[in-house]
Amino acid sequence: MTERSNLPKVDTAALLATVSIADVIGRYVPLTKSGAEYETCCPFHTESTPSFKVTPVKGFYHCFGCGAHGDAIAFLREYLGISFHDAVVALGGDALPVPQAGQASPTRKPSMGKDADEDSCPWAPILPVPDHADEPPKAHLKRGLPEQAWCYRDADGKALGYVYRFKNSTGGKEILPLVFARNDKTRVEEWRWMAFPEPRPLYGLDRLAAKPDATVLLVEGEKCADAGAALLPEYAVVSWPGGGKSVKKVDWHPLAGRKVIAWPDADAKRVPLTKAEKDAIAK
Repeated sequence: MTERSNLPKVDTAALLATVSIADVIGRYVPLTKSGAEYETCCPFHTESTPSFKVTPVKGFYHCFGCGAHGDAIAFLREYLGISFHDAVVALGGDALPVPQAGQASPTRKPSMGKDADEDSCPWAPILPVPDHADEPPKAHLKRGLPEQAWCYRDADGKALGYVYRFKNSTGGKEILPLVFARNDKTRVEEWRWMAFPEPRPLYGLDRLAAKPDATVLLVEGEKCADAGAALLPEYAVVSWPGGGKSVKKVDWHPLAGRKVIAWPDADAKRVPLTKAEKDAIAK
């Protein structure tokens, strides 16, 4: 390994200006164009819905799930587990390095070793939100004001974090979690657009605690949970973050010993109807 003191100084800004971060990352993970950005499922943590965004005009990537963030150099270091110097050499060469066997699709951030400058994702959520925390942001820097925001609370009513829903440029929705987190390196604490730690909390733990003898109504989505709580006050109505694809990441222990009714969404039928089914509906 080359000693740090012997490494030449590098003008990283000039180097990064010569490469396309989308091309660099696209060599290792498939990217899908989304307006001025590219997106994909994060290569640094397991997820089913893309939360990893690449913004070529600004030259950085950011994952709204785990908080991974950086430029092309940082991506190569995190994805390949190589040193800063090797990442710089790779970007300055004619070809990028090829991942070693078993490294092509990592589900966790690779270790950089003890001599790494920083961890891949140094931010750790603090639950519940401490009393000294600032008020959460009213809007997202790029996505603007949310259509709606939901506060997750523990059994004592203390805030654990938030889930915001935004409308995207195509008219669809984008869901982003928000937590208060601490940087393990700098000890800085601030609000971060990143997911709850696993196992993730249920939405409505305060309702659950307030109605210890009530039947639990388990629905999909915070909006549905709020509507159910208003219309069916005899039930303790709860939901969970992330939707149907995230059920394995949730802490279900608070429901132990409770009578639970699961009320799934009406969108379970995702395959086209057969002719016989269409004829049956027509009758």
